[in-house]
Amino acid sequence: MKNRLNNAVTTLVGADATVAGNLDFDRGCHVGGTVKGDVSAAGKRKSELTVAQTGRIEGNAKAARMLIQGTVVGDLSCSGTVTLTSTARVKGSIEYGQIEIEKGAVIKGQLLARSAGAARSAAAAGPRPDSRPAERVQASLS
Repeated sequence: MKNRLNNAVTTLVGADATVAGNLDFDRGCHVGGTVKGDVSAAGKRKSELTVAQTGRIEGNAKAARMLIQGTVVGDLSCSGTVTLTSTARVKGSIEYGQIEIEKGAVIKGQLLARSAGAARSAAAAGPRPDSRPAERVQASLS
């Protein structure tokens, strides 16, 4: 399992920083501090979000790919792969195209898998609007 994504970081929230409000980014976003609001890619299909071990998001997050090492209190929506390392803590639903979960990660919420056809379409079109239904997976970890 990779602990790094491919895109260059264009938006950085440092470990000592707190952002109060929504955060929109273009390509790569690294959250090492705290964001109290939603974090979302501005419609880019190759967007990547990393939440470091010291990072915390208190709100929903949307991106094409995600690497979660820290804490998210809110829902995740990812058209590609969500990677949860052993230090990840998520309290909310996770919608994903693919998912990787290391032993030790904690999820308190639902896992929502996109259907295979929707995942292929989403890869070409980028993150999808909330109006398209996801396939529900009966899994809840705590």
